[in-house]
Amino acid sequence: MKNRLNRKNAVYTLRSGTTVLINYNDIRHILEVEFINGDVYQYLHVPYSLWKEYATVITKGGSSGIFLNSRIKPFYSYIKISAD
Repeated sequence: MKNRLNRKNAVYTLRSGTTVLINYNDIRHILEVEFINGDVYQYLHVPYSLWKEYATVITKGGSSGIFLNSRIKPFYSYIKISAD
């Protein structure tokens, strides 16, 4: 896959029925989301504070899909970097 982020910030979404992991590049402000079907999207210009909030929701057992659909998708542009 081209242009994947380094996984040093990756948070695995073990309880999610939609995502495998979320990842973030704090220099480029890119949020990367890998879905269980293999698709990978990068959401652009996502603030660090929102990334931290998302990661906290995941680590506390919250829903990755709900957070993504309500706080990320409606507000940030994206690129699909893999096609399955």
